[in-house]
Amino acid sequence: MEKNSFQEAYEKIEVPQEDVLKSIRKGRNRADSDAHKTKKKTAIWSSVAAATLFVSSSFLSPSLSHVMADVPILGKVYETFNDSVGISLQSQELITELNQTASSKGIDVSITNAYYDGAVVGVTFKAKGKMNTEDNGQVAGFYEIFDGNEGISDSKEYVHMEPADDGYIGHIQLSYPKSELPSDTTFPLEFKTIGGQEGSWRFDVPIKQLPYETVTLDQERSDELSDVNVHFDSVILGKASTAINYTATFPVQGKHDQMRLEVYDDKGNEMNLSMDGIDLETTKNGDQYIVKGRSILPQSVIGETKYLEIHPKVALNTKDQFVPLNASTPTEVKAARQNLSVTIEDITVDDNTLAVDFQWNNGDAVNKDFSFFKDFVQHDVILVKASEKEIYEEPIKHSVKTLQKDELRFRSTFDISQLDDFSLNSYVLRAELGSLSANIPVELDEVKIELE
Repeated sequence: MEKNSFQEAYEKIEVPQEDVLKSIRKGRNRADSDAHKTKKKTAIWSSVAAATLFVSSSFLSPSLSHVMADVPILGKVYETFNDSVGISLQSQELITELNQTASSKGIDVSITNAYYDGAVVGVTFKAKGKMNTEDNGQVAGFYEIFDGNEGISDSKEYVHMEPADDGYIGHIQLSYPKSELPSDTTFPLEFKTIGGQEGSWRFDVPIKQLPYETVTLDQERSDELSDVNVHFDSVILGKASTAINYTATFPVQGKHDQMRLEVYDDKGNEMNLSMDGIDLETTKNGDQYIVKGRSILPQSVIGETKYLEIHPKVALNTKDQFVPLNASTPTEVKAARQNLSVTIEDITVDDNTLAVDFQWNNGDAVNKDFSFFKDFVQHDVILVKASEKEIYEEPIKHSVKTLQKDELRFRSTFDISQLDDFSLNSYVLRAELGSLSANIPVELDEVKIELE
């Protein structure tokens, strides 16, 4: 849900495409080096960049033809892109070979293979022609599925292609974005840019559903404080994938809450989820939002485990809060729907510095490592100009000192010597509680799904 809200905001902004591509490349490199930062922030940034790239492009219609393309041997394409579903289906000889080519701006794009297993769709493609490459030798592209429908998660995405033979090969994997799974269908796929070239390479990719089984569920979990309810509807057992379907109900203020699942087998081993918290449908009913969602295991579980144990979690959409510098201390800011808080214990100002003493959650570490809180202090409790408190830029330079480790007490000292307009009324403290909620989700009771 959160991804679509950012998409809506940023699709109203026009920026030069090349600048966006450069920013995406820089952000991608920065993400590789800043692996310790939260996944939530990286995911939001990626979606924003993709949406912005979309609105800045102008497009041409291609000539579309079905031809026997000169494609490379794609035997290892699924391994190249680490697609375990594709690897498994290929070993079972269940991949459909396709030959569709669209041409625009001197670049030919060919759809080469596809699969449709349970709720998972995979497509491989090849591009040939004059394209700009990145420093690592890859070619970047931007595509839409289902005409960029805003109601579909990941309907606009940025993709990288690897060199192969006389062109480049690429790969797309997605959850079929609807609750019902038709046996035979096509889905619209259009590339908007390839290798820095704007154009339109459009396909209606035919996909045929492989045989699958459905286990119907009727289990419900809820949390009173956060006002969240989750009903587990069914499990789709595919040839090489497993989909868990659920219906989540959130209050109005939880419109952008996000479901997350942890899944374990009958031996207690955690199972990898390739896609989690996919929103298929969202409807508003009175003062509630109802979301039909799905999470994907990239493997078949038939014969592998007697049951699945699901640990559902909900990352709540929590608003950041602001504390005036002249506030009486101690003062507490806390999340409305979750037991998370920051207590500002003291604020001291001299000619060059502003020091803030505070305690996190009354010393309750909620099973998190100490480094997590120190990182939160460094990045998420910051000094900002009151008139620009909603603008997220590089924070004012500050240092962090641990006062009492066991009590989670810290002191942040901000350098205000270069702030010509500083006064107690013109600046405030911002506590980014949304960052906490994203990393400390509400945990619901586990759900056991018998498979035998």
